[in-house]
Amino acid sequence: MMLMWIFFLFTLLATVTTEEDDQQRGSSFSGEYGNGGGTSFTLSGEHRKGRITGFRIQEQCGGIIHGIQFQYGNIWGEFHGLKSGLHHEVLLTRNENITQVLGKWYSYYIQQLIFITNHGRIFTFGQPAGYSFNASPLYRGAFLSYISGHHNHYGLTGIGFHWDEPRLTKA
Repeated sequence: MMLMWIFFLFTLLATVTTEEDDQQRGSSFSGEYGNGGGTSFTLSGEHRKGRITGFRIQEQCGGIIHGIQFQYGNIWGEFHGLKSGLHHEVLLTRNENITQVLGKWYSYYIQQLIFITNHGRIFTFGQPAGYSFNASPLYRGAFLSYISGHHNHYGLTGIGFHWDEPRLTKA
């Protein structure tokens, strides 16, 4: 009888712990940073093709972020913003994920984006001017899944970051 009660309590405790862990994990959102004027966009849906494996940034020389594009698996998603200025392309290594994004915005535009990965690599674009932001996931182990935001005819005016845990995304 005592053994049955111990088994029952152990099973109950394991169930409660699992439910608490599930409630403490999942997706999170950081942002939107910037003034957010112009046309809205989201890469929601594109992230279902796989994890982010690369990204492209268009920036004014020493200035604002004109546009952004992400690669999921081997497929480049839609470009958002203006294709003008300096063009940068970053390809992530195997099992490398974006785990934090720092940046600055001022007036109408995103001025700077700094991407940090779980492999310790840091990629900086734009100009360090304006109001700072620090976007990171709410849950340990999560990484950037997709972005959303706004742009106009000249550049990005707002940006938000959507984070997911590895178990919630397609490998």
